[in-house]
Amino acid sequence: MTPRTLLFFHASAELYGSDRTLLQLAEGLDRARWRAVVALPREGPLADHLRAAGATVEVGPLCTFGRATLRPRGLLRAARELPEALRFARALVRRHAPVLVHTNTIVVLSGALAARAERVPHVWHVHEILERPPWLARAVARFVARNAARVACNSAATAEHLRARARFRPGALVVIPNGVARNPAAEEDRARALATLGLDPERRWVLLAGRVNAWKGHALLLQAVQRLVDRHPRLGLVFAGGAPPGQGHFEAALERGIADAGLAERVRRFPFTDDVATLYAAAEVVAVPSTLPEPFGLVAAEAMAAGRAVVAAGHGGLLEIVEEGVTGRLFRPGDAEDLARALDALLSEPGAADAMGRAGRARQREHFSVERYVRDFDALYADVVRATRVREEAAA
Repeated sequence: MTPRTLLFFHASAELYGSDRTLLQLAEGLDRARWRAVVALPREGPLADHLRAAGATVEVGPLCTFGRATLRPRGLLRAARELPEALRFARALVRRHAPVLVHTNTIVVLSGALAARAERVPHVWHVHEILERPPWLARAVARFVARNAARVACNSAATAEHLRARARFRPGALVVIPNGVARNPAAEEDRARALATLGLDPERRWVLLAGRVNAWKGHALLLQAVQRLVDRHPRLGLVFAGGAPPGQGHFEAALERGIADAGLAERVRRFPFTDDVATLYAAAEVVAVPSTLPEPFGLVAAEAMAAGRAVVAAGHGGLLEIVEEGVTGRLFRPGDAEDLARALDALLSEPGAADAMGRAGRARQREHFSVERYVRDFDALYADVVRATRVREEAAA
């Protein structure tokens, strides 16, 4: 059987959350059934990994958008770039003749528009909960509803967010939680991981892994740690990850925040690295203190796969991942005092973090495996292609 082509559109070429979920599909889908072609805006580590997984990578203009697009300069840029991006996208559809187009994240429009123009079924994979500004959140949800045969949401929270802002056809919204892979390196001896990273083995390290941006909660975690240093004098904090391209001001603000909090000697920063497993192995607790709702919370699931307890903001998709008091602790979003309380509860009880880590690993294996994630998308693709064929035959 000749494999059928899936054409993916994706907004970046890095290896953060949505990048990794796309890579999992390229690596996990049955190559005898599916051939992956991925359109990216630039070369980067994701492109290299996709090629190694057997995917064809096409690099060209995609016209991504975000909140910055709403500013006058951003609107002008988008207006200039969209026609070229649409020409590029339609050319890819014609060249590769996909049975289905898959847009990964809501920040790329050209894939959906090209699929509609070329009469190819389109699946939109939504990883975002966009709340502000409200008019944009409604406009995006309506655009997604009108331009997708199916909308795959990474959590029930993401699906409910869309459903509240637009009318979707019955059955159009499908929840497919992200999957994470067990990495034995993340379960290695903590002392060895600390030595590899050059971290003080006398400290009890809390890890925040992810983008340095306006809402991942770096400043909130600093405030919480300030409240705990007298009670937990060995407490240390690891930040792993960098700012989005062109947004280095977030990293500068983080450095100022560390200094102003008087925590410089307790904080270690690492740039983005492929070796997140060693970071998880070195941490006693993983914090996900996002101040806006996480659509899913991939870091929380990865931490659980590594056998690490999680302290997470109690909103969005994190409520579907972390079991309060079983696999970690939840706190009131944006509340530094409550975050400090949750951390203190884990750090004060001997063995509590390790016990919750073991429970988290079992929960991750049951609910958030890569195998289940790929299997669900395989079934979704087959269903959309089958439904398209039935409609075409009925219309003939």
